[in-house]
Amino acid sequence: MPLPERTDPGIGPRLRHLRLTKGYTVEALATAAGLNKGFLSRLERGTKRPSIETVLRLSAALDVPVGQLFGEQTSDDTVRISRAAGRNRVPESPDAYSFELLTPKGSLMEAFLFHVGTDPTGGGQRHDGEEMFLVLAGTVEMRTPDRTYVLEKGDCAYFPGHLTHSMRRLGSEPASAVIAVARDRAPARRSQATADALRSATSRRQRPEGVVPERRHKDPDATKSIRGRDQH
Repeated sequence: MPLPERTDPGIGPRLRHLRLTKGYTVEALATAAGLNKGFLSRLERGTKRPSIETVLRLSAALDVPVGQLFGEQTSDDTVRISRAAGRNRVPESPDAYSFELLTPKGSLMEAFLFHVGTDPTGGGQRHDGEEMFLVLAGTVEMRTPDRTYVLEKGDCAYFPGHLTHSMRRLGSEPASAVIAVARDRAPARRSQATADALRSATSRRQRPEGVVPERRHKDPDATKSIRGRDQH
């Protein structure tokens, strides 16, 4: 039975966010929920409306309450607070750099409060994903292989993580910045997610739109037995 017309059409973006947070590809989640991959993709884009059974299947596959799919429930993992008093910062000296982790482990985005030192960090760092660097206080010099940028309070740099880069403080005033790195977690979890999806895939006699039917395989021994009886 399709959901009433008053249903919030924003289920698509929330569904996609939950899928990515859990580390599923579209194909893996579709298999886990027993749905057609194309149908699930259209649900995320908002061009299809789910039935109640489809919502229940997705809720079970993602291991989240149904209300969370509709934005009506805030779980303990939806909003996570990083308290200043609970973060560790042990600088070696006033001019040394240090980090404070702002986001929980395993998040799609990793954010740090960076206290910038006078020496370049890491001798040129590289990583996957994309990075945002927002200066909160002081003056920071950012270096790439062929360019140098001077960033003041409020300036923000955004660049691909594979670009070799380093940061250092300019002047005597303390400098700090927020670093946010966005990475795709799905590839790292794809194998496990696919395996879990295959184990949890189900089918029913009456299926809503998009549900994948169960494939039945003939038993060759049973066929032989029937043929044997016909011959006697």
